[in-house]
Amino acid sequence: MSNERKLPAYPLFVKDPNFSIWSVTEELNKSNPQTWWGEEKRIYGFLKTHGKTYCFFGNGADFFACGVLNAEQTGLEITAFTTDYMFRAGETALRIKFVSPLPPDDLTLTAMPVCYMEYEIEGDKDAELSLFVSRDVASNACNQERGVRGGVIKCEGFESAFFGLRKQQPLSNNGDLIGADWGYWYLSGEESFVLDETDLSAYLAGGSKQFTNTKEERYLGTFNHAQKGVVLLGYDDIVSIGYFGDYRKGDYLQDHTILEALQTVWREYKKIDERLTAFDEDLTERAKSFGKDYYAILCAALRQTMSAHKLVKDGEGNLLFLSKECGSNGCIATVDVSYPSVPLFLLYNTKLIKGMMRPIVKFARMPVWKYDFAPHDAGTYPHCCGHVYGFNHAENKFLGNLIQKDDKETWFPFYLLPADYDIYDLKDQMPVEECANLLIMQYACFSRDGDISFFAENFDLAEKWVEYLIKYGLKPEEQLCTDDFAGHLKNNLNLAIKATVGIACYAELAGAAGKVNLAEQYRKKAEAFAEEITAFAKNFPHIPISWDSDESTFSLKYNFAFDKLLGLNLFPQEVFEKEIDCYLNKINKFGTPLDNRETYTKSDWLCWVASLTDDREKREKLLASIAKFLKESPDRVPFSDWYQTDTGSYIHFRARSVQGGCFILLLKSDEYVER
Repeated sequence: MSNERKLPAYPLFVKDPNFSIWSVTEELNKSNPQTWWGEEKRIYGFLKTHGKTYCFFGNGADFFACGVLNAEQTGLEITAFTTDYMFRAGETALRIKFVSPLPPDDLTLTAMPVCYMEYEIEGDKDAELSLFVSRDVASNACNQERGVRGGVIKCEGFESAFFGLRKQQPLSNNGDLIGADWGYWYLSGEESFVLDETDLSAYLAGGSKQFTNTKEERYLGTFNHAQKGVVLLGYDDIVSIGYFGDYRKGDYLQDHTILEALQTVWREYKKIDERLTAFDEDLTERAKSFGKDYYAILCAALRQTMSAHKLVKDGEGNLLFLSKECGSNGCIATVDVSYPSVPLFLLYNTKLIKGMMRPIVKFARMPVWKYDFAPHDAGTYPHCCGHVYGFNHAENKFLGNLIQKDDKETWFPFYLLPADYDIYDLKDQMPVEECANLLIMQYACFSRDGDISFFAENFDLAEKWVEYLIKYGLKPEEQLCTDDFAGHLKNNLNLAIKATVGIACYAELAGAAGKVNLAEQYRKKAEAFAEEITAFAKNFPHIPISWDSDESTFSLKYNFAFDKLLGLNLFPQEVFEKEIDCYLNKINKFGTPLDNRETYTKSDWLCWVASLTDDREKREKLLASIAKFLKESPDRVPFSDWYQTDTGSYIHFRARSVQGGCFILLLKSDEYVER
């Protein structure tokens, strides 16, 4: 097969932050798969053909002692929703396709907690394909000593083996690099079993399927004899989200069972394939206008972005689309993670953007959040327990020991605290950042779907947030923003641009809500901010990083993007082009640095600044640097958005939903058709 790498990590079975299995080697049978955070999960696939057993999935070396051979991988392809492999096992050919149905415009399919592996065998009508899933998947490494229990269910046309931890503790942890220690996993095929390590080894060495189930080391196993078929992997997490004291199931399982989900996919997977293929073909066609690299970037971003969320509904039936801040701190519904992901959802489904914002506006109305700016988050996944960013660590009898010590703990329900409980440290908040993010998100939604109701219902909050931007947005005091990896920055011009765009978005929303005087008032304020920024920019070949810096500094001014995309016309195109020329002058092997202080960048923001230019050649040069990172980064982790532009080494962030921002170029393409 070709040695050309396509991605740093390949999605196999991905649905949500706790159902996320990836391969981190080019050859599927040279390593065991991992979770998005890097914990190994033993899953093995074998093909028995012409008297020999070949491994095609998982580290085949684990079973060489049983006489197992490695199948030869002859091909690897990536589409929006599938990862496809081709193998040769002696005289037999095998093609498999891992499918994660996550179309953003089909929420039933997205919420259905089942992925599948299709296969096709050529050259041996008597071949047997098997897949084995270790109990590793049922828990984090720290809790695997608990053991699992399970069995087999006979369904219509197939069997499903299942297991889960013997002691179920739903929502028993919240943190970043950790998964669920609860729920039940289901592996489905023609014949299914629960077996142990000894049984598996004996089967691979040529024994029959007479399993004793005597040891604690258990596997789910499934066996298929048809030349073409499918193997399903499903996960019923029982409880998905703690939502301000209300435990919520995943949206699909709210009204269906996991067995109904498995039955539906078994029966209809070919129709699902057709649906996903149509989406992929449309995406392929749209991406062509942006050069040869763009489609690959979008394929790397799509499943990752979708699977970093959980789709649920609140007690009133309102949609919630809750992100996990993967690889950065584990927060749930983080505003400055939602904001960069918005382009994907503007393209396909604005309901999901409103589902991101609902927990934030709900918490912003609670007594403990007594501030006139927007919260950063709603808790730590999977608990919407209230804002957890920037605590007051003062030692006194009131604060006690409320701060979480490690990921195996769960947070206190902070949303219950009264207004006089000073649990937050204001110096660690992100006020200008989050106020502007939420106003821009609301107007971006309205610009696509024409629905003003979300803004109208939350007008009082928007009114507070826009006033905060008026007071503090043009020349922000030293405060956190989403890009302060190199330290806090006073008078941040990129942040001032965001505040300006946020004020203009509020003006447009107010006008749409019939508040004409307010619309005129805030439009004038946004224009005044923009004029001052533009006048300052004329003094330099490009805009410095801050109001008190000179042309020796720079930063990616990605916050211009929504001015251009939404047609706000606050800033002239010549300012954008001067910025792009600066970025291209400073570009390294894997992109332009985020600012002059360090060599690292953010891939989502590189796509955003690429949307500023009308010059195709300039745009494609920026995109090419991201594509090079995907192929050459030394770290085999899901698409990182924060990495070094010179070495390609990633920094902390992995598998984050912000990569939905890579879709931003499609929002302005001539080929875009209103959906």
